[in-house]
Amino acid sequence: MKKRLPAFGAILPVFAVIAFLVYGWTLIVFLWKLPSWILFLTLGEIIVIFAYSMTAALLESLAITGILLLVSIILPAAWMRDVFVARGAFAALTGLGAIMLYMYRYAVIGYDFIAELIPYSLAALGLTVLVTFAAGRARFLIQSAAWFSDLVSIFLFLFVPVSLISFGVVLLRNLF
Repeated sequence: MKKRLPAFGAILPVFAVIAFLVYGWTLIVFLWKLPSWILFLTLGEIIVIFAYSMTAALLESLAITGILLLVSIILPAAWMRDVFVARGAFAALTGLGAIMLYMYRYAVIGYDFIAELIPYSLAALGLTVLVTFAAGRARFLIQSAAWFSDLVSIFLFLFVPVSLISFGVVLLRNLF
């Protein structure tokens, strides 16, 4: 099993890319809704919503990282483990980017866009797989993934503590 998993030093940068995207999207949606919430919610209720949002973002980030680690276990080591930072970062960027684009299009167009869900999903999955495996072969893409993942790793110093505090708030609210 240890031979199939990448080193922790390779997992952390990929988690940073995933967290950057997930937390970024969560914060955009939260801040988009905040002006209307201010009109009818108390500050305490808004803080609780924020805590739930940050906890959900942490769990989503961990789940997506887990999926990439599962893929790394299933595939041969040369395909995923050896270039985990590049392939994991590009899988996250294209896969989560496609989901974000779909959610944006759904918000703009509405239910009419649901008819395009299956073709869009298949195209997004195909593009994600293509970009992911191309990322491990091109030196420029490997260097770009390493650079970007190092760049966004700094956000983990903010996201992880906020999420742990938020998780504590959610836990306390649901236990008592």
